[in-house]
Amino acid sequence: MNEPVTIGRVRVFDGERVLPERDVIIQDGVVTSVAEPATGPADVDGRGRTLLPGLFDAHVHLAPDPPTALRHLATMGVTTALDMFTGGAALTRIRELRRADPPDLADVRTAGTGATVPGNMLEKITGQPLPTVDGPAAAEAWVDARLRDGADYIKIVYDEREGGPMDEATLAALVRAAHARGVLAVAHTLAERPARAAIAAGVDGLVHLFVGESAGDDFGEYAARHRVFVVPTLIVLRGLCGYRPHEELAADPRLAEMIGRDRPPVPVRPAEPRRHHLYAAADAAVRQLAAAGVPLLAGTDTGLPTAALGVIGYGATLHGELELLVQAGLSPTQALTAATSAPADAFRLTDRGRIQPGKRADLTLVDGDPTTDIRSTRNVVAVWKRGVHLDLAAAATPSPFPAESTREGE
Repeated sequence: MNEPVTIGRVRVFDGERVLPERDVIIQDGVVTSVAEPATGPADVDGRGRTLLPGLFDAHVHLAPDPPTALRHLATMGVTTALDMFTGGAALTRIRELRRADPPDLADVRTAGTGATVPGNMLEKITGQPLPTVDGPAAAEAWVDARLRDGADYIKIVYDEREGGPMDEATLAALVRAAHARGVLAVAHTLAERPARAAIAAGVDGLVHLFVGESAGDDFGEYAARHRVFVVPTLIVLRGLCGYRPHEELAADPRLAEMIGRDRPPVPVRPAEPRRHHLYAAADAAVRQLAAAGVPLLAGTDTGLPTAALGVIGYGATLHGELELLVQAGLSPTQALTAATSAPADAFRLTDRGRIQPGKRADLTLVDGDPTTDIRSTRNVVAVWKRGVHLDLAAAATPSPFPAESTREGE
């Protein structure tokens, strides 16, 4: 049994609500107490600080070097990463890391290889063959193969841009096959029509919102009726709409050193103010979804070197996404929920996402109060993973990555 560690007199956001001043005790990898402050000294002084559940990034891509990506995520307070499309050697490494759950890296779950149809755009871009789904009759065997590969949930690429496109019968067959095997099915869509079709087919969640001049007035209620969750990925959609999110993040000295260390620079779209109006649909959809009570999950699409995101900064982009969610109408506490308890609930990771006795001691300590100023999440001063205190300086050591081809919004 390890000695307990007390984080004293700290403001706590427990995944749902704010507790003004508490002592939080962790021992043997879990939270053991959240209580009124004691009179004695604490191991960690929490005064003027806020303790958060370890953050989630609910949409990343970890290839080609998952360990370094997960280490950098942990540096920024992200202790769980949900990978949304990885294959080959990187997927093998993710499986190993998922089993080991090392304390200095973010924990990981993965979709493995996403479902696409023959002739899809991803194969054309990468030049690499993918295990595709050739019609509804192939859905069950395809899902079984992904689960053997180590997928924790099934991702379906259902988007006119990506080639094909997949027909609705194949989409529905994939969803049924996933559910019959007890796993979630999530959909990649970047336009409202396929988003609605994916929801109608029974997916559990959307891992992007969409761009355009507007969103249908009933989209939020439609999603709520079907009990889906949504990962908006506003930061990558903002890039698709002519903004330069990498420059916006790099302007903050707390994030600047994270930008570009995970990949070499890639071709970046020039700023295109004439496209800014296309962000309106995503903004409107977030407001509708929040008003309708649809669970929103914070995710970034970080990992693919895209012309939309510019350069990569695992962890840094998550803090940017939280700010964009607040700009789209969420309160700071709602945005924090989107990065903690909401993804834990949606992806059935009920051992984390909240600061409660018995939960994993995955914790992020920040200076200031992100429950009133969301940008305070960037003031990371300490991170614990399964109760182990991370050496943030060591975790931040950069390592080189090979260049890859440019893709957008997977």
